[in-house]
Order: sequence, then C-alpha cells, then structure tokens
Amino acid sequence: MREYKRYEEYQDSGIEWIADIPKNWIISKIKYLVKEPVSDGPHETPDYVYDNGVPFLSVDSIQNGKLVFENCRQISVKDHKIYRNKSNPEKEDILLGKAASVGKVAKINVDFPFSIWSPLALIKPNYKIESSYLEYSMKSSYFQIQTDLLSNSNTQKNLGMKDINDILVLKPSIEEQQKIASFLDQKTAEIDEITNKKEKLIDQLEKYKKSVITDAVTKGKLGDKYLNEDGDLVDEVEMKDSGIEWIRDVPHFYDISKVKYIADIHGRIGYRGYTKDDLVDKGQGALTLGGKHINDRNQLDLSDPTYISWDKYYESPEIMIEYNNLVVVQRGSIGKVAIIDKNIGEATINPSLILVNNLEIKAKYFYYYLISNSVSEFFNLIVSSTAVPMISQEQLDNLYLPKIDKHSQNKIINYLDKKTELIDNLIQKTKTSIQKYKEYKKSLIFEAVTGKIDLRDYELKGGE
Repeated sequence: MREYKRYEEYQDSGIEWIADIPKNWIISKIKYLVKEPVSDGPHETPDYVYDNGVPFLSVDSIQNGKLVFENCRQISVKDHKIYRNKSNPEKEDILLGKAASVGKVAKINVDFPFSIWSPLALIKPNYKIESSYLEYSMKSSYFQIQTDLLSNSNTQKNLGMKDINDILVLKPSIEEQQKIASFLDQKTAEIDEITNKKEKLIDQLEKYKKSVITDAVTKGKLGDKYLNEDGDLVDEVEMKDSGIEWIRDVPHFYDISKVKYIADIHGRIGYRGYTKDDLVDKGQGALTLGGKHINDRNQLDLSDPTYISWDKYYESPEIMIEYNNLVVVQRGSIGKVAIIDKNIGEATINPSLILVNNLEIKAKYFYYYLISNSVSEFFNLIVSSTAVPMISQEQLDNLYLPKIDKHSQNKIINYLDKKTELIDNLIQKTKTSIQKYKEYKKSLIFEAVTGKIDLRDYELKGGE
C-alpha cells in the first residue's frame, strides 16, 4: 500500500485485529446503523412453485459476493406477501449469511421483489452509513473475524440475530465513506477483471490439455506428427472410421476393443458394503478410497483419509488396491479417475468407486484415455439417459477403446507426461497469480475501511 498516503493522526481502536484507526473515526454497533431492526426470513420450509413464482433466496444464492437469482427456488405470490411482513429486502439493503456459510455478504442491486429464507439476515442501512461502504466493511477481514468469533457451532455454524446487532463497524464521515466506496468499486473491478481473464485462461488450458490427450490416445497425434504402425513419427497417417461415435476416426492400424477384454472391473456391491460402524481410526484398519480422494486434476488426494476395519478389508480381496490400478468415480463426480502411482499401503474402495486392475495394456495409457474428451462424451451419454446419474460396472466393461502395441503406448505416455506437466505448471502458476490478486483485493478492502490509507484526496480514474 506504499502508493497511498496515511492519515495525519491515529487513535487506538482497542480492537486487536483492527489496531489503530484515524483520529476522527468512530466505532459503532450494527444496531445503531440500521433504519429497521435486523431481520431474517421464515424458519419453516415453504411450498415451492416452478412457474410465475417469486424468487426465494437462501445463503447459497450469494456467490463471489454477489446475489445470483439463476435457478433459485421460487415461492407463491401469496407466501411472498406473508414473508415480506417479517423481512422485506429492497435495493441497497445488505444480506448476511448467518447459518451454514456464515459471513457471506452481498448488497442488493435489483429492484424487483423477492423473499429470503432464515439462513440470511437482512440489514437496512440508515442515514448514518453509506450502503456500499457498509458492504465493503462487512466483507473485510475485521468484520469476518467478528462473525466467526460470535458464531456457535452444533452440526453447522450459526450466527445469532442478537449477535449481529452487536457487531462493530468503523464509521468515518459520510463523505469519506462515499470516497472509500467509490475507490473500492473501481479498484476491485480492475482486480476482478484481471482474475476473470486468468480464470478464462485456466479454462482454455484445461480444454487444450484434454484435446492434446484425446488426439494422442485416439489419433496417435503427438504434436504435429503421427505414430505409424511401426511406432515411428510421420507427417500423416491413413485414418478409418472406428464405428464408435465418441471415438470417431482412428489410424487404420488401430484395433477397437472393449474394456472387459483388456482389464477386470470390480466394485463394492451387495453385502460387501459397509456402515459407519465399520470405520476405524488410522492404524486400526485399511485405507478406503472414495470419490473425495480424487481431486479435479484426476490425482489422488489423501489429505482426508478414511479407514475401514481389517475384517471388512479382508472380506473382499478382489477390491484390494495395488500399484498401477485405476479407480473411477461411478457416483457423484462421475468419471473422475486416478491412477495408483505410488505406494499407499493396504487400501480398498468404498461403493462410490470402481476398481480397474489386471490390465493387458499400459495403466497410464488407459488412464489418459479415461480422461480424454472421447470418454467424457461417453460418460455424458450414459448420465443423460439414466434417472440416477451413475456409471455401472457393466457400462465401463463395455466401453470401447483404441488398442495399439505397447511400444506405441509408451511413446504416447512419455509425450503426454511431458506435455501435460507443462500445461499443469502453467495452470498452477495462473492459479497462484489469481490467489495473490485475491489476497491483494482482500488487503486493499481492509486497509481502506479501517483507515490505514487516506483516500480523501485520491483521484479516481475517469473522475468521480
């Protein structure tokens, strides 16, 4: 924040996480800054409607600091008229998450009617505080620390209505509030524009990565060259129709096989399932993998391990996990895949996964094929045609794949290992950059709404 000057005089706020504040600023409780008592929505669950209803928002409708009405619940006009007597959200009011996602904040920027549910608190700023300034204050770390400290937790965090009233807010003059809000409007918009561009870049890189993988495993295309039947790189090869709509054309020497002819597929089904009574602490049983243990990059993530009793583990030897096995998510995040490329000790799967072992092709080659666009298309076709989204063992058994000799498989694997590593590194650098911008944005808001920087004479780009 070196580019911004500081106030001439400061005073001790008496609050550890705020420290000094400008001499002329005061500290006020929320209850003195509202024109109506803080309220919330109904505590009962209303009957939802699907046509010509009134939007009914809960805390999940606050996303990235903004209200999202798309695909929200709807209630009848009659229920809305009843609920608005208790809590009537209007433009310039502020919504605060007080249950589950405690601390989420969004200012209302729409002027059409809607209702809120009990996980949201409605705050109506009075003449003493500017709405946008209060929104930024509520999004700052000093306010969020208070919501965290005041929350109680049973099955989920909750912030009491009385506690909301007592949350402290720093209050400069109205003129300073407006100046701070205008400054943050401009600066946060600039930061958001940068991060949005970087997030789009990540999306493009992910798509590019999948296309590179798809071209390699279904076309034998490595960069601008193709593998021929001898495993040599050439400028072009003759193609043929694979006969499979999601694979399309393949080199003329490729074979097309079903998974069941090149691998064994196993799941935890029937009586071999387990209950929470079978779960044990670390050291008392075997690791059991589920969908949560495969991250968005199709890699194992054992940061939150689960263990199952030895009796249950030894009951199902066919689903004991070994090195170079594959695990595929069949429920939930359907189609996510991981290869067991390191020693994870004795391990098995839970009912959300399918285990692939005894492969006659290279495990890494099959792994790349399973995360290709071709297989994603196959999984999407399955999911769209079933009432309950899932992939069965039989469906995976009957998945077609292009089969080539192991020498060519190794060439594809080596190429994709290097190429995807380069892309993943670029994605990670971009994610790190985004995180730094988000931290800077958070820091800038805190510095502005706590008076660590003096913005009274700051000239905005383009004027006020």
